[in-house]
Amino acid sequence: MAACPDQEERLDLHAAGALEDDEALGLIQHLEGCEGCRQALAASKELLSLVALPALSPQEKTELQELPRRTLSEWRRGARRQGQGLKTLGALMATAAAVTLVLLVPGAWRLQGLGPEAPVTAAPATDVEELDAETMAAIEAWAGLEPLDAVLLEDSQGWDEEFDFDVGETL
Repeated sequence: MAACPDQEERLDLHAAGALEDDEALGLIQHLEGCEGCRQALAASKELLSLVALPALSPQEKTELQELPRRTLSEWRRGARRQGQGLKTLGALMATAAAVTLVLLVPGAWRLQGLGPEAPVTAAPATDVEELDAETMAAIEAWAGLEPLDAVLLEDSQGWDEEFDFDVGETL
């Protein structure tokens, strides 16, 4: 004999102990008059007893009780590590900014009024082209380059006028 189709779900829930008291009471009243539902309930209880987990050991109970405390402790430890990492990152960024300031802005690290300052003197007045040529020659010598020919520089002045497109135009 089969269980009533409208009661099958309630039978499984009752076998698992998941029914509310008022629903369980209604089902028990139904079971008194229905042999098919009683057999289905017995089969569900038997099946659930086969898959039931064994009782927890004392050690497992202790670990289960300690789980929330350990979890919170680990979370706090991780938050502290993250905070330390952010502090370290901030210190590194501040150091990098200070080094950049010192390297890119000469004299920015000197404080006004502390120590002797070198007097500022103007360079002797010379011909600008001569100074540029001398400076350029010194840079070329320092870099190990051949001096640039003035003729090559003059020939390259109007090279872009020979073409029919703008420099920014895509070919």
